[in-house]
Amino acid sequence: MSNKETEKSFSRRNFLKMSGVATGTLVTGTYLGSLLKDDTSSEIQQTEVQDQEAHQPESDDATQNFNHAFKYFQHKDEFQTIEAAAERIFPEDDNGPGATTLGVAWFIDHELAGGYGANAREYMKGPFKQGTDYQGPQYALIRRDIFAEGIRVMNAEAQSRHEMAFFDLEGEQMDEILTEMQNNELEMKGIKSNDFFEELRLATLSGAYADPLYGGNKGMKSWDMKKFPGAYMSYANEIETEGFVEKDPQPLSSHISH
Repeated sequence: MSNKETEKSFSRRNFLKMSGVATGTLVTGTYLGSLLKDDTSSEIQQTEVQDQEAHQPESDDATQNFNHAFKYFQHKDEFQTIEAAAERIFPEDDNGPGATTLGVAWFIDHELAGGYGANAREYMKGPFKQGTDYQGPQYALIRRDIFAEGIRVMNAEAQSRHEMAFFDLEGEQMDEILTEMQNNELEMKGIKSNDFFEELRLATLSGAYADPLYGGNKGMKSWDMKKFPGAYMSYANEIETEGFVEKDPQPLSSHISH
């Protein structure tokens, strides 16, 4: 695939063909795992001591963001790999910030630590057979293991081709690996590479558009791009207004009583 073809396939315009799904389903539900809550808090893996200091969150002011602490990832390079891949899928451009600025990797980390990562309330027993186009992927791995395998393969390919970690590659080099994953051209254990890519893409979209309460969509900047108002409880004052009504986005946290 040429660089021009790669740029086209990973442009935000093409990527956001699914934006209607993102704002209509994912955001309305507030995030992809909201229906998968379970009692898996005991399964949350703690950050290793050497990674805690390396991941002090950046802040626009002196206030520390305590949401930015590892819950699933145990090594800095795992987080950086997912962060780099998400940025290539949802890049910064003239329309607004990309996945890195929006904190998408933090969202994914937190989701993998909970019910989403453990496939809670999903049927996960066999038989495991090739599903039809209407059934979706049929695999035995839970999402935590799927992402771990995806991270392993991305870095293995980067080392084999360029003797570098995935997150240290040039953008075109990352796109090459991600495109081959999307086209199911890379071998993965227990899952097809295109199924992993779809999981990563969905998680990236969800992290970009979810309520900031869940770790992504920092500053509600993706809602600003879509002119999405967020979590208003009522539109009684606007329901009869003619034309488009633009409102400042409002997060779920704005409804917490003080």
